[in-house]
Amino acid sequence: MKLAYWMYAGPAHIGTLRVASSFKNVHAIMHAPLGDDYFNVMRSMLERERDFTPVTTSIVDRHVLARGSQEKVVENITRKDNEEAPDLITLTPTCTSSILQEDLQIFVNRASISESNNGHSGIDKATSDVILADVNHYRVNELQAADRTLEQIVRFYLEKEKKLNTNTIPTKTKKPSANIIGIFTLGFHNQHDCRELKRLLNNLGIEVNEIIPEGGSVTNLKNLPHAWFNLVPYREIGLMRAVYLEKEFNMPYVAISPLGIIDTAVCIREIEKILNNLSLNGYQSSLPEGHKLTNEELNGLSQKNNEPSLPEEHRQLDGALDSKSQKTYNFENKYIKQQTRFISQAAWFSRSIDCLNLTAKKAVVFGDATHAAGITKILAREMGIKVVCSGTYCKHDADWFREQVVGFCDQILVTDDHTQVGDMIAKLEPSAIFGTQMERHIGR
Repeated sequence: MKLAYWMYAGPAHIGTLRVASSFKNVHAIMHAPLGDDYFNVMRSMLERERDFTPVTTSIVDRHVLARGSQEKVVENITRKDNEEAPDLITLTPTCTSSILQEDLQIFVNRASISESNNGHSGIDKATSDVILADVNHYRVNELQAADRTLEQIVRFYLEKEKKLNTNTIPTKTKKPSANIIGIFTLGFHNQHDCRELKRLLNNLGIEVNEIIPEGGSVTNLKNLPHAWFNLVPYREIGLMRAVYLEKEFNMPYVAISPLGIIDTAVCIREIEKILNNLSLNGYQSSLPEGHKLTNEELNGLSQKNNEPSLPEEHRQLDGALDSKSQKTYNFENKYIKQQTRFISQAAWFSRSIDCLNLTAKKAVVFGDATHAAGITKILAREMGIKVVCSGTYCKHDADWFREQVVGFCDQILVTDDHTQVGDMIAKLEPSAIFGTQMERHIGR
């Protein structure tokens, strides 16, 4: 954490608040002094949503410094539980309030006990789940904190469901389905991307099981394992959760961003591969990790005229992946070639006057890892524009970024210092800049 004139990625608590405010009926309480509570204004101004931003600030003032924060934080949690009855209340400090070195988990535990006691005393009210965002506010930035918070919320509710139904193995949907992970508030064109992803999956005959976190409900997180696979369009948020679901529920995931014709085709081929593997492997692929089929179960699967003799609790796919009706998915001819040759406007645009004006001219790309890598490859491979420098401010994902853009640009820059980006642009004098708001100012 550092004091800076400009930050590409904000402090950690902003990421936590973005995830919490993306869910429906989730309230966030920020333990912070006045001045750190600008998230409400920022989100209300940029998103223009009808409802108020569900974030309350538990203000750290002179009284808190004198007596401690516990009484005030617990009071705010119980008050919001009574007033709004959210499904979940998320408590997060900020970098400033973290200086107090208070154990906020104790406050969360006390608030939960207090609510439980109120429930037993005959008061008719909803009791919310309360969690503390498990984020190191001095070591991670906004994007890392958002990814960690989303994974924490998902883990909390899936483990809660596992305790309630210890012997139940999640069943898969009969038709191919996917969870879209990582669409959330204040994301760069996230709403447009979500609409296009749903259209893409629908064209492939794949249903959308859940979209998390934007517009999702924490009470529906228990349905996540029902999907056949997870689709993670952005590396910045959602990847930790996809890895967790793969480890715990043997769910494959696709983390290829469908940006441009080539990468969209690669993403679709990866989806095709996953569907065919599930279809061919059938029950074996759907079993919990570590479970091996017995000889009797294998013999049952090989019988063509009889039902497989697997235990009922292991038959997760409800016949959708039955060995007798193995289905092969092939999107190459029916979708990829059709879209590339007759539907996509990319070939037309690459020959248009707008694009020809930049052909063989220099361009600079800078942004988050997902979009910067995607735009760099589109410019170099699909539009014939020379990228002299491609960069990202996601230093925690520098290795992946370098692997993606090597060979498509002359220089690679990984930094979160806007002055270095400005110096690089001034030195290279590109004809076009694809970047953030700061690069727009630099280009002027």
